[in-house]
Amino acid sequence: MLCADDHVHDLLNAVKNDRRQKVIEALSGCPHSIKGLQEYLKSKGYYHSQHTIASEYVEPLVETGLVKRDGDKYRLTLYGQKFRDVLNRFNVENPLPPHSRCHEEIVMKKLKDGPKSYANLAESLTQKSLSRSLKRLIENGLVAKSKIPEYVFYFRTKKVPKKPFSPTEEKVYEAIPDLGISARELSKKVDINLRRTYKYLRRLKKRRLVFTREKPRTYELTPSGMELASFLEETANLVLDASKASTFLLERSKQATDAPTPIFTEFSPKPLRQPTS
Repeated sequence: MLCADDHVHDLLNAVKNDRRQKVIEALSGCPHSIKGLQEYLKSKGYYHSQHTIASEYVEPLVETGLVKRDGDKYRLTLYGQKFRDVLNRFNVENPLPPHSRCHEEIVMKKLKDGPKSYANLAESLTQKSLSRSLKRLIENGLVAKSKIPEYVFYFRTKKVPKKPFSPTEEKVYEAIPDLGISARELSKKVDINLRRTYKYLRRLKKRRLVFTREKPRTYELTPSGMELASFLEETANLVLDASKASTFLLERSKQATDAPTPIFTEFSPKPLRQPTS
């Protein structure tokens, strides 16, 4: 039995390879023998022995349930056809590393919900893995750092001013929004230079009317990153649907016989167990 999360990991690693994607492409038209796949790959500029094609490019697809041997030929399973449909719906060029632990995919999944700080992302990965993954994603144009250079923001406290303000102090104090503001933006808002802005902010802070909070730089998906993240999400949904289908059929098999054998379907080649919470 496989965990759905493990299967997503294995599936993504299996298809993060141009030649395997070409094999899927070839089999989407009709079944092929290894020799037939060799000829197809040659037409696409890939030259490999039949042994290499069988062991390195076809077998991993068989193990993940996308491809099935049928006599001396191979064909896409229903599961493989559904994955091919997902692949066709997205204009995805996958620059993610093959044979990985899918750390980049974990980062992209979190960022699909919106920009996240390094600390937010570090909840799912070790610092070493996260730093390496972010570097790869940025280099491949899938993730970008936020463009806001300021990290320190000023906020008003709940304290009620007791002493009167000077005209400029009041102008600076009243210009600070509830969501906070950087000194640079505040300087522009009140139309005084940055040095004087800092001077009045120090006065207000001394009176405990203003406090500072660091806002860390965030990371967000680029348009290309969002496209790839959507593909990854739909792939995960496909695996979940397959898991539910195989679980249903397995349960039905148990009800039909006292000594059931695992059911292997065209939709999900192996029963997948749901992750336990």
